Amino acid sequence: MDNVIDLSHLWQVVRRNLSLILAMGVIFAAIGFTVSKFLIHPEYSSSTAVLVNRKQDDNNSGMQFQNQQADVQLISTYKDIIKRPVILNQVADNLTEKHTEKKADGTKKEVPAKYTKSEVNADNLANMISISNQQNSQVFSVNVKTGDPDLSKDIANEVAKVFQKKVGLIMSSASDVSIVSKATANPKPVSPKVPLITLISFVVGLIVGLAWAWIRDLTDRTVKTISFLTDDLGLTNLGVVGYIGKMRSIDETISRQNNGKTSGQRSERNRRI
Repeated sequence: MDNVIDLSHLWQVVRRNLSLILAMGVIFAAIGFTVSKFLIHPEYSSSTAVLVNRKQDDNNSGMQFQNQQADVQLISTYKDIIKRPVILNQVADNLTEKHTEKKADGTKKEVPAKYTKSEVNADNLANMISISNQQNSQVFSVNVKTGDPDLSKDIANEVAKVFQKKVGLIMSSASDVSIVSKATANPKPVSPKVPLITLISFVVGLIVGLAWAWIRDLTDRTVKTISFLTDDLGLTNLGVVGYIGKMRSIDETISRQNNGKTSGQRSERNRRI
């Protein structure tokens, strides 16, 4: 019964302070939207897919299956190698310094530097890169998240390219590594999630408004019901005086009475005359 009374009382508090609670929700939602939209720097993500597969020297299906399982197990090692300085230092150099690259026809071309060393270095590259793959899959993804969509794309592609060239030198038993899909610039930010933050802020505002209303009700010492006098204070209810209207002050009442007497006396004199 107490729980029912408490819930009923809580509902009464909500009804009396509904405008306050909604106002707090709207205010918090506006703050959350403003912060996430204009104060938090957006981040952009790009991904490139890499396939791990070794050349098959025979048509033995059992051996092929074992090789595939070995490739899947090697992915864990590859994921660790990608975030090591042996790969990241080369990636940083390729993006921040002029260098030559060998083309498919065997010729070389000069590639200019795209970024500065303050923007791209081995230390911050490790924090930008994450590796993911599906279970029992020979394909894994190199994901890069930065504040610039073009930078994310260039880092992801360069990491895959450098890893493809160096993995055979690092591991003698390495499988063939192929780039399945190159990263592209994604102009849509992946964070912050403005609608989600706004919704969460609105809910938090409602909770804060409800807490405020509840605290105000708990600290309010005015008597609102007869049950408080009889049940909580143990007083006897002698009766109920109905509400007649707004009571006048004592001075106003005396003044009206005096004015009434004066008017009556004047009327009596006029009648005598």
